[in-house]
Amino acid sequence: MIMWFVGGPPMIPVFALTSMAGIAAAQIPSVTLKRVILAGTIGYSIFYYICVSFNLDIEKASSLFPLLMEISPLRSPEYIMSLAAFIVTASIALKKAPHVRRFSSPMSYLIAVLFTIGLLYADHFASADTRSTYSRLPPPGTSFASATGLTGIEVPGPDSRNLVIVIVESWGVPQGERVQAIFDADWKRPHWATRYDVSQGNVPFYGSTTSGELRELCGRYSTYSEVGTFTDDCLPSRYLKAGYQTTAYHGFSRSFFSRDEWYPKIGFGRSKFRDILESEGISECKGVFAGSCDREIPAAIAEQLKSSHSPQMIYFLTLNTHLPIMDDPKLGTADCQLGGTAWAQANPQLCRLFLLHHQLADEIDRMAMDQLLPPTDFLIVGDHFPAFFDRSNRKHFVPGVVPWVFLSYRADANGEELDERIGQSH
Repeated sequence: MIMWFVGGPPMIPVFALTSMAGIAAAQIPSVTLKRVILAGTIGYSIFYYICVSFNLDIEKASSLFPLLMEISPLRSPEYIMSLAAFIVTASIALKKAPHVRRFSSPMSYLIAVLFTIGLLYADHFASADTRSTYSRLPPPGTSFASATGLTGIEVPGPDSRNLVIVIVESWGVPQGERVQAIFDADWKRPHWATRYDVSQGNVPFYGSTTSGELRELCGRYSTYSEVGTFTDDCLPSRYLKAGYQTTAYHGFSRSFFSRDEWYPKIGFGRSKFRDILESEGISECKGVFAGSCDREIPAAIAEQLKSSHSPQMIYFLTLNTHLPIMDDPKLGTADCQLGGTAWAQANPQLCRLFLLHHQLADEIDRMAMDQLLPPTDFLIVGDHFPAFFDRSNRKHFVPGVVPWVFLSYRADANGEELDERIGQSH
C-alpha cells in the first residue's frame, strides 16, 4: 500500500488472500499461532510482489532463488529504502496485529469484508495506469510473433552469412518526444544504410528475460524448464547443423537461471559467461547485477568474426541495464546529462538507462561499420519492458511491446568494401 504513491504491480489476489487469512486468524485465541499465520502471509506477499515486478513465474518458486542469490540489492538506494520500509511495516504488523480481539458479532465480520472490498478497489485504481505493463503470460489464443521470425533469420540463408543476435536487457519502445529523440539518435543511424538494409519494428513480450530469449531463439512463449521438449526447433540448433559455429555471450553467472545447462541443449557449441569473459580481459561493471561490461563485448565479438574461417552465429545477451541502475563512474553512469541537464536531474534512473543503451549502440555501430568485418547480419531486440518500480518512469514506454532493429548486409556493398578492406590490411 505504501507503494501506491510510487507505482508497483497490482496486488488484488494477494490482498484478497491475506484478508481472508487475517479474518480467519483473528478468531484464533493463540497469539503465537496468529503470528505464524501472519508471517506466512507476509512472506507470500513479498514473494508475489517480487515475482510480478520482475515478470517471473509465480507458480515456480525456484525461479526467484537464483535472483536472490546473485543480486546485490544493498548497492541500490532504492532497494535499501524499500527494505527499510518493509522491515518497519512487517515489524509493526507482527507486534500489533496478533492482539486483535476475536470478532463478537456478525457486524464485525461484515465490516471486515467491506473493508477488504474497499482495499481491493483501492488497489485496482492505484495500479490502473501501469497494470498493462506487467505482462507475464500471453492471453489464451495469442498468436506468436518474434523479431527473428519477422526478419526471416530462423534458418540460415544460402550464402552462409554470419549472424549476430543481441538481446538488450530492459529495452522498451519509447513514447514521448524527449525519450523518442534519444532513442532515435542511437537506433536510427543514417550511415547504417550505406552498408545494410535497415528495418525496424516492435514485437509483444511476455515474462522475464529468459522468456524473451526463448521467444527469439526458439520461436515460442515458454520457460527454460521446458527446453528439453523443443531443442531441435531452436535457431542455434539449426545453424549448428548447417555448419555454423554457435557462440553465446553473457556477462553474468553461468548458473543464473541454469543457462549453462540449457544453452548447450538449444544448440550453442560454446558459451562465454562472466568468468571466461573477465579472464579474457573484459572489465567488471558493478551494480545490483554485477558482471562483465556490455560495452566491451561487441569488440570481442568483432574479433571472433574477423578471425574465423567458418560461418558464425553469435548471440549476445546484455546485462548492465538491469534495473535499478546505479550512479557509478565505473559503469559510466555518474552525473548523467543525457537529454539535457534539467531532464536528466528530474529523471535520473531513466537517464542512466538510456545512457547505457547509448554506450551499447555506439559499440554495435563500431562493430557493424568495421570495414574489415566479413558480411554479417545484425538483429538487436529487447527482452522485456523496462521494469521500473515507479509509474512515472514506466509511462515513458509503450506497454506490452519491445523494439527490434535488423541490419541485413547488402551484397551490393561487397565490391566497394572489399577494396577498402584490402587497402586497410596493407
